[in-house]
Amino acid sequence: MSTEGVSSTGKAAALRAGPDLRTILGMNDDRTAKPDARPSDLPTVKMRGPADMAEMLPYLLGFHPDDSIVALGLQGPDLHQGGTVRLDIPDEPHWGPAAAETARLLVRLSEQRDTTPAAVVLYLCRDPGPGETGRAVADRLRPLAERLAAEFRARRLDVRESLCVSDGHWWSYACERPGCCDPAGTPVRDAGDAGPVAAAATYAGLAVRGSRKEIGATMEAVGPPAAGAQREAFERVLAGLARRLARPDAGERILERTGALLDDAMERFRAGAEQLADEHAARLVLGLQDKRARDRAAEFAEPGDLAAAQRLWRFLARRCVHPYDDHAAAPLTLLAWTAWLSDDTPTTRVALSRALEADPDYTLARLLYDSLNGGLDPRRLLETVREERVRRLASGDVSAGGPARSRSLRRQGRTGGGRPAAGAR
Repeated sequence: MSTEGVSSTGKAAALRAGPDLRTILGMNDDRTAKPDARPSDLPTVKMRGPADMAEMLPYLLGFHPDDSIVALGLQGPDLHQGGTVRLDIPDEPHWGPAAAETARLLVRLSEQRDTTPAAVVLYLCRDPGPGETGRAVADRLRPLAERLAAEFRARRLDVRESLCVSDGHWWSYACERPGCCDPAGTPVRDAGDAGPVAAAATYAGLAVRGSRKEIGATMEAVGPPAAGAQREAFERVLAGLARRLARPDAGERILERTGALLDDAMERFRAGAEQLADEHAARLVLGLQDKRARDRAAEFAEPGDLAAAQRLWRFLARRCVHPYDDHAAAPLTLLAWTAWLSDDTPTTRVALSRALEADPDYTLARLLYDSLNGGLDPRRLLETVREERVRRLASGDVSAGGPARSRSLRRQGRTGGGRPAAGAR
């Protein structure tokens, strides 16, 4: 199951791009009344009803979610935004466990950064299938919405709203008043008809970077004929590696060779390159399976390197064709790392989600995931990477950072509220 979260104590600046935005649930439509929120120095937008909630959703995440369960925690007496989690909508037999996991994750995330939420807003987002209407999607997902509401109420959390967003419309599962809501759904205000919620979010510097599917599509493995050529390159390189591994100090020699290949690839991508030869790509992907080489690659994180590094890691992730799919965990994690440093949180979340799909036990991806959700500033981790690079160069080790870096990164993650997963990778 894919999970993503965003933590912001009283803020909706999930992208950390531009001024902070204080999102407050000021429910004062016909169904619910809530006193005005206390004044704040932060730019403030009140979500006064389900129409505002549906409009604000992509700004909370930084992208349009699809096939998603989204739970928004509300904190304090003014019900300001707390933590937010996003999970894939699983197949129907798994709805019960998914609902329980959503509630557990949101409560854990909120308590890490603040306190247990006072209430929650739930979203179910799914596009209609062929020949299907948005209303049919809303009807089909109603049992899942009921399970989610039951899980949160079992934890004594009030569900202030529960929405299905599909086909550009929203439906409220929380509204029980006959004749209140249009059975055909209510249109979600788009960019051309933006209401005060979207206007305030845009003014605060928040942006929507397409849909999650669109972001993920840029990380998909290449198809034929490139896939076949890349697969053959992997096989040729692996045959050569098998012969080299029989030699003394083979691991260190391969590690040194990977470092040289990384330097060469970055020089090319700094100069504007968009791709590498198949064998060069295969050698890099295989070399990055050594966490010391991957840690060396994480050093390409200075401002002048970020754009080129992201292009390189995205390119390598796309060269991880079947049966080398799980090898994508390394370049995807590096892509997430550089995207996070670039304040591109949507790409960070999608890349980490895909890295953990490729290898659920990939420790660095889990560490970054927990650090991101725990509110850690990535520049704290960058300082650790810089310190390790200085030590590496001072010692004359041109290969990688080694175990000391991994231990230091774990300490940084714990300091920031993260909970790194067990494992050695």
